[in-house]
Amino acid sequence: MLDSELNVNRFLVSYCRMLVGDIADERLAEQPLPGVNHPAWILGHLAFSADRASSLLDVSKELPATWTPLFGPGSKPSASRIDYPSKDELLGAVEQGFERLRQTIARATPEQFAKPSSNPRTKDALPTIKDGVAFLLTGHLGVHLGQFSTWRRMIGLPPLF
Repeated sequence: MLDSELNVNRFLVSYCRMLVGDIADERLAEQPLPGVNHPAWILGHLAFSADRASSLLDVSKELPATWTPLFGPGSKPSASRIDYPSKDELLGAVEQGFERLRQTIARATPEQFAKPSSNPRTKDALPTIKDGVAFLLTGHLGVHLGQFSTWRRMIGLPPLF
């Protein structure tokens, strides 16, 4: 189930690795304009979303509770680099989080996928857990990687794609 979405997710996680590969750790919280989502926030938010998606399929969350105010719904990027985990920790959390989600999906039952969404922002457009998880695997990840790509250009780096 969700085979196409899983393939897209693997591709996007690989692209994420490329986007962050040549960025020095100390630059991850740079904001070329006020309020811009920078790589530290984007990576943490993506890891948070993978962890959240796994929890929708009845798997316990793995990220520290301290990540929720930093990266969860309603969080705002801080321009202070010391507010965030290291580049290696952030990228590792994204990669491990989505790998864990893909494994969770492989074990999920049709009944788990059929449960109604409890997200008030998306439940009309994405009414089931399956719909929400498919979006988090693909669309949500792609949107934030687009922000990352734009950030790279804003600081003078070339596009990678």
